Amino acid sequence: MLEIKQLNYSFDALKPMMGSDTLFFHHEKHYVGYVNKANELLPPKWRHKSLQEIVSLARDKGEIALFNQAAQVWNHEFFFDGLSVNPEDHEISDDLLFYIRKDYNSIDNLKSELIKTALTRFGSGWVWLVLEGEHLKVQSTLNAETPCGLQGFKPLWTLDVWEHAYYLDYQNRRVDYATEIMNRAVNWRFVANNLSI
Repeated sequence: MLEIKQLNYSFDALKPMMGSDTLFFHHEKHYVGYVNKANELLPPKWRHKSLQEIVSLARDKGEIALFNQAAQVWNHEFFFDGLSVNPEDHEISDDLLFYIRKDYNSIDNLKSELIKTALTRFGSGWVWLVLEGEHLKVQSTLNAETPCGLQGFKPLWTLDVWEHAYYLDYQNRRVDYATEIMNRAVNWRFVANNLSI
């Protein structure tokens, strides 16, 4: 069975980039709802599996309803863990900086690519920074789709671009949401840790 993962910070910790109401509803309603629905759909024989195993099994077995719920659980946990307002978490390690400069020349170029990808994601979905082979790649996925469990991809960070992630704070201004998060709330230590796993 999947368990609800609590946030590493308070609901008002990300203000003003993300208001306490947004974070409360995002975690307590949307995320918790995905956990509960995934558990309802989970076959008894999979109840001892990890979340990543469940996502992969549901994808491989064509269990679309379960995949959508479990993938959204994984995506949201990854998203929440990738945010921080702790200045120490905003420092970029030398290893990560090497990859950024190799593939995007600068951190500003990488941020610009992530923001542009957020704006061009039609409808709901996610923006990802992944390691594909030896190269950083920015990509987006629709709805619940995720690089979790996909061979050849190592997820490093994600931005939720479903409307529930930003509408209370930014209405339809997705560009402002993406820009604020990219410039002030990315947990680069989390990104570097994922790079080294």
